[in-house]
Amino acid sequence: MRVRSLGVNHDVSTGTAQTEKPSSPDGAMNTAADAAIRKKSGLFADDPLRYGVRAVLAGAYLTLGTAFAVVAGDAVNDVAPGLGPVVFGMCFFIGLAMILQVGAELATGTMMFMVFGAVRGHLSWGRAVSIIMWTVVLNLVGAVLVAVILGQSGKMGGLGADHLLATLSDGKLHKGPWGVLSEGILANCLVNVAILGGLTMKDYAGKFLFIQFVIGAFVVLGLEHVIANFSLFTLSLFCLGDGFASGADVLPSLTWSNVLDNWGMALLGNFIGGGLIIGGLYSWLNHGSSQGARLYRD
Repeated sequence: MRVRSLGVNHDVSTGTAQTEKPSSPDGAMNTAADAAIRKKSGLFADDPLRYGVRAVLAGAYLTLGTAFAVVAGDAVNDVAPGLGPVVFGMCFFIGLAMILQVGAELATGTMMFMVFGAVRGHLSWGRAVSIIMWTVVLNLVGAVLVAVILGQSGKMGGLGADHLLATLSDGKLHKGPWGVLSEGILANCLVNVAILGGLTMKDYAGKFLFIQFVIGAFVVLGLEHVIANFSLFTLSLFCLGDGFASGADVLPSLTWSNVLDNWGMALLGNFIGGGLIIGGLYSWLNHGSSQGARLYRD
């Protein structure tokens, strides 16, 4: 006679106990990733309106987190010049934490999951790319909406050229295309390591500490994340200067040409880093029946 309790099989007749194997042979990472892929692709197919709202919310949450981080960083910069960007980087994770905790669709995380799913045959490459691109567009919508509102607020409206927001945006807009591309690759590698780690960790305190330092690494290093740059540049447009959308008057580098060049190369770099490298590589590492694959998974 066997009795099951807390993941252990107890054989009453012999007095022995056997620990159960994990319920998923593919390991915790595959289980979490597969569930996320099914949820995202299923919601996009069955209820595109709700998927779209979740994508808009992700852009909004990330922009709110960016605004908080830049205000905190600027305050520190006033009393300890040079430390502002570090504080900005270590506070920036709040936007991603909100996205992960309450459920929203961030394009750069979707890149990883969609490539993971396409490599494993859960969906076609065409469908994967279409989901990614719609998510990108709707993340931008969310960023613009929040930036417009914050531009009318007492704390963020009418900022000057000496504010940390202007300094950070100006630095990004002066980078060359290949620099943005290479930094975009590294940025989304780190972002998706944070997302994967957050999915497989059960302890909330450990999860958010892990996310804070991994995300902090990419931000403090000044790497390029297209959705973060949606937030940063739209905040610059609507929060710098005294008039509506007068950021370019304060920040001459904030031109459509510079902004679109940055967004385009960052998007490509993010897809390579988060999608092809992290999504594709981890799909391969966690797939197959070889002894090496089994050892890697768990």
